[in-house]
Amino acid sequence: MEFVELDVEEFGRLDFDGQSFLQSVEMYRRYKDLNREAYLVGVVCESTDKKSARRVLAAGLMSAREWRKGWKIFSVPGGWLMNYDKQAEIIGERIWSRWEILRFLTQEAREFCRKKRGIMLEISPNIVSQPRDRKNNVVEGPDYLDVKRDLEKLGYKYLGEWGQVKWEYVLELDGRGKNELFQDFRTDHRQRIRRAMREGVRVRKLGMDELGVLKEIAAEAGERHGFQDPQMAYYRSMKKHFGDKVEFYVAELPAEKEGGKEGEWIALAAAMFVKDKREIVYLYSGSVRKYQKYGGAHLMQWEMIQQALEAGCARYNFYGVRPVEGDGVYNFKQGFRGHVEELLGTFVLPIGVIGRALAVRMRKREYGEVH
Repeated sequence: MEFVELDVEEFGRLDFDGQSFLQSVEMYRRYKDLNREAYLVGVVCESTDKKSARRVLAAGLMSAREWRKGWKIFSVPGGWLMNYDKQAEIIGERIWSRWEILRFLTQEAREFCRKKRGIMLEISPNIVSQPRDRKNNVVEGPDYLDVKRDLEKLGYKYLGEWGQVKWEYVLELDGRGKNELFQDFRTDHRQRIRRAMREGVRVRKLGMDELGVLKEIAAEAGERHGFQDPQMAYYRSMKKHFGDKVEFYVAELPAEKEGGKEGEWIALAAAMFVKDKREIVYLYSGSVRKYQKYGGAHLMQWEMIQQALEAGCARYNFYGVRPVEGDGVYNFKQGFRGHVEELLGTFVLPIGVIGRALAVRMRKREYGEVH
């Protein structure tokens, strides 16, 4: 095995489970455009396939941010890409166990970061720790808690809900039709969607010159729910590098429904979505509280779920939730009758004396516990 920097073309051809927009060529190009330090790295070995010179066993987009006095913290958003579901990779007559690949990757990545004045490496693997049902109860099925144990053996410190999403809400689409999905929604959600249709609510794309609509609504929602909405520069940067994979939508009500002028529209809800071949991700959003009775946010979700179906996506990802009773965002997403996915969480790998001292002070945060 060899630890190398990958070129954009090679990284773009990778096809690992759990790959997301966070680990993509588009995100790499965005980082470079923003003058952020970023690298495409991987573990490769000689391939037995005559069509390719080598095979990539693991890879990752790494970025760095300044900490203090020239020291840096590196991160792999979305975690290392590899076949976590396989206990071993067979290349010709050689068998590489998952542990061997992960150990080699960790050793080489630590040294790579150290040479670039890195004191810590953060990863947040985009894999499910253990399966759960609609009520957030752990159920039988394949889990990856052994990966958590392996990472800790290799020197990573587990931090839980730290920096990146650990709990997602996902609606599986494979083999399901529109009617089946709609009828499975919670009763109040179906009623709100039908009301939105009766009231003439429309869902349309926002142009780049209209992003202020999303910014204003997301800022209000962020203040209400306790999250920081992105700056306008983030939306523009994502659209620039992801192109048609990133879209912005608004749900609007005819203004005359609220005593306004005919032909004018009132924004009810707005959101940003990221699309790839596997899923559509509902990322940043908000709804105007005083107009929530019109069901604009519900209709927008239904429109995007239908888009995901038509595009052949396997799932629709409502993205981050805080899975506790009484949380409004969680309750809203639950109404579409998907299920919670508990990802493995965030881990940090200390590098050197400074990194170890910093890691000691970092305390894990949990909304739910990984055992």
